[in-house]
Amino acid sequence: MRLKAVPVPTKPETVVRLANQPVLACRFAGPFGHWIGDLVAPLVAGIKGSELKAVQTGPGFECRNRNRSTTGKLSAHAQGLAIDIAGFDLANGTTLRIKPEANTAPDPALAALRTAACGWFTTILGPGSDEAHHDHLHVDIEQHGSSDRYRICQ
Repeated sequence: MRLKAVPVPTKPETVVRLANQPVLACRFAGPFGHWIGDLVAPLVAGIKGSELKAVQTGPGFECRNRNRSTTGKLSAHAQGLAIDIAGFDLANGTTLRIKPEANTAPDPALAALRTAACGWFTTILGPGSDEAHHDHLHVDIEQHGSSDRYRICQ
């Protein structure tokens, strides 16, 4: 499924655009879209005082191994179950970037989104988790172990 925009239930007739129109598996597109519309958009508007206009993402589906390694396990991206987020564009013209700026404290909006994502996804990786995720937020719904209750939130 190609995801172009998601509705914001608290703001009828408002949508958040996904400029890169990522391709996602249907079972991931639903939760991801709801996370943006139900949580990200209201949280960003409340903390930043400006509506969420767009989300900057990678392509979503990409047939490759984890961390682009030449060997090893397939990435959740290879099944359309993951997306990388580089930033959030606000209506006031600013962008909330995932990549931290040198010598600045983490943005409270990003910290809140990252923590809350652990309730929606099974894997959340971003700056500080490892070098492969130093400039973006990776979220996926790949199952770890025998239960969908196990989370990797870093």
